[in-house]
Amino acid sequence: MSRVAWWDCSVGAAGDMLLAALLDAGASRTAVERGLRGLDLGDWTLELEEVTRSSLRGLLVRFAVVSPDHPHVHRSWQTVRSVLEGASLPDRARVRALNTYRRLAEAEAQLHCVPVDEVELHEVGATDAILDITGVCLALEDLGIDEVSATALPAGGGHVQSAHGRLPLPAPATLKLLLDWPMTPGPGPGEWVTPTGAALVSSLAKSASFPEMIPERIGHGAGTRDPEHVPNLVRVVVGRSADQPALEEVMELACNVDDLSGELVPPLLARLLDEGALDAWATPVHMKKGRPGLLLQALVRPADADRMCEVLLRHSSTLGVRRHVAQRRILERWVDRVHTPYGPVRIKVGGREGVAWHAAPEFDDVAERARTADVSLQDVYTAALAAWHIQ
Repeated sequence: MSRVAWWDCSVGAAGDMLLAALLDAGASRTAVERGLRGLDLGDWTLELEEVTRSSLRGLLVRFAVVSPDHPHVHRSWQTVRSVLEGASLPDRARVRALNTYRRLAEAEAQLHCVPVDEVELHEVGATDAILDITGVCLALEDLGIDEVSATALPAGGGHVQSAHGRLPLPAPATLKLLLDWPMTPGPGPGEWVTPTGAALVSSLAKSASFPEMIPERIGHGAGTRDPEHVPNLVRVVVGRSADQPALEEVMELACNVDDLSGELVPPLLARLLDEGALDAWATPVHMKKGRPGLLLQALVRPADADRMCEVLLRHSSTLGVRRHVAQRRILERWVDRVHTPYGPVRIKVGGREGVAWHAAPEFDDVAERARTADVSLQDVYTAALAAWHIQ
């Protein structure tokens, strides 16, 4: 049974509000701070305050940056990526944070006509923005959230001052991030959705007025403004899915190639997985005129399909990519850690309602332990699986 969260963003969304809502719903402040301390961002403090917004209670989150690094200094996408990749974060939290920032970088690159690796992230590259986005991903991980959904987002209106000057609202980056996301008129003029809020919602969630779930906790994250006519709050509902596992919609990408060197296939599949593909593989096939070739396939989330098509088109020799909508039903997945005579090994586990159905040692850990102990892979694999069954 999977864990789900639903963000009610009908009044707007910002990174700090989404984080505050999750903390208010029970995410561990200690776990979030511990994860954030692993980021190379200098000194800062996390401040929590209970406030009211239009007479409704909510939690306000502030990151006070106290190091010489000014909180509003901007960073490049490459710098932010290095910070996230170099930090000690849970795997799923790191992937979620990288995917969110990758979407931000791609939006900025398209808006300013520069290569994505050369993008300078201004406000969204500041220390507090990185802490907000990574904090949300850590809070989701602490709550064990597998699926996230969110409401339509309000557009707002007027203008806002930014590093690029006076910009119309919704801000260009915000609107770019929300292409294909439902939007409604805002509760009034002003910025109701920030770029960090748009990036988090569009990267991590699917659109839903309310998902099928059994609610367990509710949290309210407050914005810094307190307008009289509307409560400036994000609401999150956390719970578990219904007993019947839901079917997840995915996209299957495929293309045939007969002129791609075999040595280029492993890095291509690795690139697809690094970019966020759920799976990627190659199958030998016979093509027209009896030529031997490869069927390249990738399983991706629908929101990532366009970007993954570009990866296949750019890094393989194909001239076209096919797309098919598919559904899949998956087991709950989690990672256990065991100690063996050769060192610690992670165990990948799949099951339902917390009951393990399958378990397998993480091969990278097995290979590393076998190398350092100068023993066979089978010795480490067997020892890890035996330790897991005992544990």
